[in-house]
Amino acid sequence: MKKLFILILAVCAVGVLSASPGQAVDSNSDGQDDQWFEITDGRIEKVSMDRNFDSFVDYTVEYDLQHRKIYEELDFNHDRMMDDFYFFEEGKLIRQEIDSNFDGMIDVWVYLDGLYIHKYEMDSDFDGVIDVIKDYGQ
Repeated sequence: MKKLFILILAVCAVGVLSASPGQAVDSNSDGQDDQWFEITDGRIEKVSMDRNFDSFVDYTVEYDLQHRKIYEELDFNHDRMMDDFYFFEEGKLIRQEIDSNFDGMIDVWVYLDGLYIHKYEMDSDFDGVIDVIKDYGQ
């Protein structure tokens, strides 16, 4: 997983350097775009990527005016449905939502204080009702 994260950052950095407003990038030179940039006033607002080169977006990140992450999502299992969602405040990760069984429904919520898990909630039987809550306190 760490190698995948480093690869995403490296590919993103290469694409950012060569991107212009609204431009798509073919990072692996296969003739098909696999990175897309939404740029306003010279500032990257959103980057979308096709990390496994199957012509479907499987990673998206959005930035605020200070170029800090505000939202990130990825299709972990490459089934063409996003299943991991990350929410940021002032560039700090505050919550992760996960579709752990890949059915299109969030079933795990993780709340963070810095690097530490503050609380998590889970729908362990996938019926749409949270049935596990663990709160580690403030």
